Amino acid sequence: MTRSLLQLFCLRKRTAQHKKLQIYRGALPYELVEKIIVDAWCSFGDAPARWRFFRVIAILSKVWRDVLHDVVLRYAFIETMVDFIAYERLLSRYDPHARYISAVLNAVDFTRFRVDEIGKHVSQTRYMCLAITVDRRYYFDAILQNLLVKTESLTHLRICWPPLRDSFACPPSSVVVSSVTHLHVARHPSASLGSILASFPNVTHLRLGTPCFLKNLVPYMSTVRVLILDAPPQYSVHTVSQAPALIFPSSIPLWNICDALEHGLLNSTASYPGRIIMNAGKSDVDESMVADIALSCQRYGVAFECRRRYPPLWQPSYLDSRRWDYSAWS
Repeated sequence: MTRSLLQLFCLRKRTAQHKKLQIYRGALPYELVEKIIVDAWCSFGDAPARWRFFRVIAILSKVWRDVLHDVVLRYAFIETMVDFIAYERLLSRYDPHARYISAVLNAVDFTRFRVDEIGKHVSQTRYMCLAITVDRRYYFDAILQNLLVKTESLTHLRICWPPLRDSFACPPSSVVVSSVTHLHVARHPSASLGSILASFPNVTHLRLGTPCFLKNLVPYMSTVRVLILDAPPQYSVHTVSQAPALIFPSSIPLWNICDALEHGLLNSTASYPGRIIMNAGKSDVDESMVADIALSCQRYGVAFECRRRYPPLWQPSYLDSRRWDYSAWS
C-alpha cells in the first residue's frame, strides 16, 4: 500500500512538472518579455498611466509579474508623488537595486518628498537624471550631500534646472562626487556652472546645454576629453526679471570656443587628444562661424564635429527631456 501511494505521488509530481513545462514552452522567452516591459515602462511620461500599466501586467501572469517587479525596481521613475508612494510600497517588500533612476526634485514643497528619502533608492544606481523644478541657492549642496555622494556606483549623471529668470549662483560646495565620469548639465542657474563642475573632478565626458563662456570653465575641466555642446537656433537669454529676453538667431557664438581654446580648453596631447562635438541647427546660416571653430580646433590639436540636429523652428520645453539618453556622450 505504501509503495502504491509513493508511485501515485511520483506520478502526480511528474504530471505537474510536465504541465508547468508545457505552460513555459507556450510562453514568450524571458528575454523578450523583459525587453517588452522595459521599453513600455520607460516610455511612460505620465505617472498614473505608468502605474495602471503596472497593475495590469501584475495580474497577467506570474512570469510577467516577476519580470515586471525586476524591471520596475531596476528602472526607477520618481517624478511625482504617485511614483514616490508606489516605490515606498515596493521597497517595503523588495530590496532596492535601481540601475537607472529619473527623479524630479522640488526644493520648496518639502511636504512631497525630500532628497534624502529618494536616496534610499539609489545605492546601486549607475545612470541618474535629476530635474530640479524650483531651486534656491543652497539646494544643490543638499543634493550633493544627501543623494549623489552616497551613490558610489554612479557614473552617468544628467542635471536640468528650469529656465530661471532671476540670476543667482550655486555657492561652491566642499562635497566631491568622484564616481561620475559622464556629466550632462542640460540647463543651470546663471553664474553657477563653475561651482557645479568643481564637485565632479573626474569627468571625462561633459555635455553642456546652456551657452556660457567656456574659457571660465577651463580650470574645472582638466580631465575632460570629450566636450559636447548643444547650440540650437533661436536661443533666448533672460537678463533680469522685468527685462525682455534677448533673442539670438544662433547660440554658436555664445560659447566663444575659439577664445576658450586659446586659454587651454581640452589641452590635447598626441596620446590623449580632446574632442568637441557641437549639436547645431540644420540651417547653414552660421557656416562661417563653424568653419572658424574647426580651424581653431585644428590649430590646437582638438578634433571637431558639427552635427546639424535642431530644426529651424526649434523651441525648448520647460524641462527638456528628463530622461537619460544612451547616446548623449557619444
